[in-house]
Amino acid sequence: MVLLRDIFSHVCGQGSPLVCDGSPLPVCVRCFGLYLAAAVTAGWMLVSGLWRRGLPSWSAFLLHVAVLLAALGGGLGAWGGAPRVTLLCGLWTGHVAAVWLVGGGGHLWRLSRRAPHPQLPWRRGDKIQAALAVAVLAALAWALPALTRHGWWAWSAATVLGAATLVVALASSGAALSAWVVRRASRPTAGRSP
Repeated sequence: MVLLRDIFSHVCGQGSPLVCDGSPLPVCVRCFGLYLAAAVTAGWMLVSGLWRRGLPSWSAFLLHVAVLLAALGGGLGAWGGAPRVTLLCGLWTGHVAAVWLVGGGGHLWRLSRRAPHPQLPWRRGDKIQAALAVAVLAALAWALPALTRHGWWAWSAATVLGAATLVVALASSGAALSAWVVRRASRPTAGRSP
């Protein structure tokens, strides 16, 4: 328990954490939501195959902008400082981060590899899934405090999994971006002197 708190103290202030089995989780409520949603969203994208579609559609983008603005408002206290609101802000932020890191990373890998298949557009069903994910996360924010009365180890493991998911997604997206930049820089351009 102490080791996890020490590790996460470098990225989280650890104020007002959820308490499970009489022990606080290693992160604050907002970070817990962020990591939990990142793990769940990345898992959903992998299982559904949505990660292959790359960047979300414009309508999903606009939904994510609205969600992040609402989360920002909650983070600034506009919606009150209740733990459930803070948890919801973290859940929504983690969801959006995972969608864009996983989808953007996939898109950049295809660009850097000159993939023969163009980016597949998000279909209507994909957009509905994205909207449902935001709604499910909102419901989870209201149900989670009751679910966290027990299971410190399970919720801490979910936190670690979510943090690892974000690190891997960020590293993969960074590597894909680097590969794309190298490919663009090495591509011959018209009019360049030999």
